Amino acid sequence: MRIVIIALIIVLFSSCLKEEIPVPKREKGDVETASVSMGGNYAYQVYFDFSANEMTGKETKDLWDIGFETGENGDKVITNTAKNMMVYLTDKTEMDEVLDENNYVSGPVFDNETGNLDSTGIGNWQDGKVRIIDMGYNSAGQAIGWYKLKVTGVDETTYTFEFAEIEATNATSVSLLKQEEYNFTYYSMLNNAEIQATPKSTDWDIVFTQYIHQFYEPVVTPYLVTGCITNRNNRQAAMVTELDFEAIDLAYASNLVLSENINTIGFGWKDFVGDEYFVNSEISYIIKDHEGIFYKLRFVDFYNETGEKGNPVWEFVEL
Repeated sequence: MRIVIIALIIVLFSSCLKEEIPVPKREKGDVETASVSMGGNYAYQVYFDFSANEMTGKETKDLWDIGFETGENGDKVITNTAKNMMVYLTDKTEMDEVLDENNYVSGPVFDNETGNLDSTGIGNWQDGKVRIIDMGYNSAGQAIGWYKLKVTGVDETTYTFEFAEIEATNATSVSLLKQEEYNFTYYSMLNNAEIQATPKSTDWDIVFTQYIHQFYEPVVTPYLVTGCITNRNNRQAAMVTELDFEAIDLAYASNLVLSENINTIGFGWKDFVGDEYFVNSEISYIIKDHEGIFYKLRFVDFYNETGEKGNPVWEFVEL
């Protein structure tokens, strides 16, 4: 009798486990359509996650100015090129030695569009030199002005730096903890505040934003473009032009050489003709996310139903 009772308890307990721990099935192969709105003046940086099939963040590009690389060995500093920010190196080591930009307005540098952290506007700040920064333009198109910055130290957990408006004789000193769940810890010099500018690094695959692209023809020219950037944290991408979107499958995607350049998708999926944007839906892209899942996508529009630009629409399929 005792054996029968024990067996019955085991059966009942097992049935409870099946009820309480369902295993969802991942459906593949369905074409999904997604869209986001950057605003007609591209005021927003908009984040999207393919596995969740949703926008996971949307913040005005005015929100932040500089970002500090996280990770135990992280020591790189980026600028918000969505605002057309550019950096000039000075020969000074003290903040109060730099009171205007007049002697330093040649040879601007800015973050490389590929996301290469060895090629940023701030560059090797460990040289001890003061940088001056043209803060670019806000989303209303107004020039922000000039600031100066000196990064003074970094360790496994913390950055220290000084900043001020360029004519100021006194600087603000900041000690900033690395926020390890994000690619960078972001800071607004304009508001003297740490900023949560993006979703956590695991929660987004692409962001629609403006950024500086370097054109080389007919002359070398930095230009503010609007496009799609991939998450630098364990995402890869490739452009496909030799195969129709419908024909791309997992076997094909798995054999592609994918790039870690964050601008692999970039802005080339649309052309500006006359006064209108046209999307080239014959260009496809492959993205491999941080879980190793492949997706294919192509853009189909850059306008919403009322004809406002800055509203990219795309199709994507999990492979």
